[in-house]
Amino acid sequence: MYRVFLTSANHVKLQRFLDETCLEDCLGAVTRLVADAEERFGGPMLSVRVDPYTKARLTPTPLRITNICGKIKHYHSIQFHNPGVLPFVKKTQNAFGVFETVYSVHGNLHTAQNRLNTLFRGGRSSDKILLSVRHVFDPASIVYIHTHMIVANVRLSHPINVDCNYLDTVFRSDARWEYRFVAKTEDQTYIKSFKLSAISPAWQAELVGEALVDKDLAVMLNLGRSGSVNLFVSIGKETPLTPSVEHQYMPLLAALVDLVDRSS
Repeated sequence: MYRVFLTSANHVKLQRFLDETCLEDCLGAVTRLVADAEERFGGPMLSVRVDPYTKARLTPTPLRITNICGKIKHYHSIQFHNPGVLPFVKKTQNAFGVFETVYSVHGNLHTAQNRLNTLFRGGRSSDKILLSVRHVFDPASIVYIHTHMIVANVRLSHPINVDCNYLDTVFRSDARWEYRFVAKTEDQTYIKSFKLSAISPAWQAELVGEALVDKDLAVMLNLGRSGSVNLFVSIGKETPLTPSVEHQYMPLLAALVDLVDRSS
């Protein structure tokens, strides 16, 4: 196996893996790779470096949901928690106050002391979160359940050069959204972060449907050197947590991942 480093005249920097074991086959693959890169990025390659690579190749992963967060609004209710879960209700405290917390494998439920709101986080499936909510709370105590954030992850089949500005240029120049670069701290030199907001309602409607179009929808992307892409979807409108609602956002997220893949 070989690792190829490409640098173009328009400041694109790429890193790709080749499975060829024979040097002759490798040179042919490099020639095709250079031609494809020059056509895709519209500029000649200034340098091409080929190194033998003996480590395990990066394993790409499918786009998957890793976290769903939101809020439950409550009525005042005498029987708030279902009796069977009372032994599992724990008092917890953090910088935001004291909460009645129930931990589960399907997500954690943090209820404010006044019992007017419960925040849920750590779930990966809306179906299982709803199952947990029905198990923990008296249905008569629930006004609504809304989704606030969805987090997804994917790992590409190639590394990402986080110091390359070409990808920023691609996203910044796209008329479908407003782009904002997010500055890195000293311990974040291995990632590139940027936020997309004011996302075109027409484009949203094509991918997520009219019902989920949200003028305040925003997506934060964190790109890692290893090819890992984390997407944080902030939902501005009051979107009910309905069964499988997270999967309705997947076409939009997949389109953003595809643009990252083609630009890095």
